[in-house]
Amino acid sequence: MRAKSYAEVKEVLASADFRGWLEELIRATQSEREAAERFDELLTQSTLLDFRAELAQKNAIDTLYQAGECEDQAARLNAEAEELENRSFEAVARFEAHRVKVSEIWYRLGVLEKAVQEQRDRIGLESPGQGEHELRKREAEHRQVEEDYRRETKHKEGLWSEVEALWQTSAEKSLLLHEKEVQGRKVRKRAERLFREAEDRKLRSRKLRADADEQSAQRGTYRLRITELLVEARQRFDCAVGEEFIYFRQREDNDGIYTVSLIGDSESYNVEVKPLGLYRVDRQHGVGLLAPAAEPRATTPAESRFEDFFLSGRDKS
Repeated sequence: MRAKSYAEVKEVLASADFRGWLEELIRATQSEREAAERFDELLTQSTLLDFRAELAQKNAIDTLYQAGECEDQAARLNAEAEELENRSFEAVARFEAHRVKVSEIWYRLGVLEKAVQEQRDRIGLESPGQGEHELRKREAEHRQVEEDYRRETKHKEGLWSEVEALWQTSAEKSLLLHEKEVQGRKVRKRAERLFREAEDRKLRSRKLRADADEQSAQRGTYRLRITELLVEARQRFDCAVGEEFIYFRQREDNDGIYTVSLIGDSESYNVEVKPLGLYRVDRQHGVGLLAPAAEPRATTPAESRFEDFFLSGRDKS
């Protein structure tokens, strides 16, 4: 790296060759940055879709379990309704048999009532005291049958209440059964929709990830071009090249280095760094201690001869 004066460095920076190189570097750097941002965004979207796909699939599985529970409840209700229906048939049969028994008692009661009345009428026509024994016997029999009728009627009503209770419970089970069947179908459809959403999100995530891989490849291409441009700069401008600065040995000071910023940064350095700003650093601190470069003061002829004497040595002739 040949030492350059302040004027030579300024000449390099003002040259069309350097400007063209810098414009290409800026384009490559900007393209690399944009590709990196698109990669990050696509990867974030893909990761989010993967998470949402997993969540949708978990919800779909949970919902499918709920559909199964509804279907199981419907099956239990159906079994209970069938059992109640069978019990109601038996209860109706018991009621019907007892109804016939009560009807028979009612017929007997009617016959006894008529017999008692006829006996009373007969006693009224006969002499007093005649037929009293027979009347008491008929009345006692009538009271017994009447008591039997009331008891068996009450039992019949209880049997009928049992039948109605079974019918009511069976009807409720049947209504709940149909409701659970509809709920099961609705929940199963919701689970199917969630499974489709999960699959759709997985497909979209894979597409985004493929796009992200493409952006990553493009970013690598731009990064390679940036590296090539920096390598070219060493040869084209006879300088040392970093990622954010290029360096020229300072002719005016053996320990001094001219550095040119390729970036803008107002926070990271001891002075505000501007793009294409020309600064002076020393070898010990490098860009850790930047100072704006200024054109060296012009020397007088006497100073020039003095410097030449000590730089080139005394004349020995």
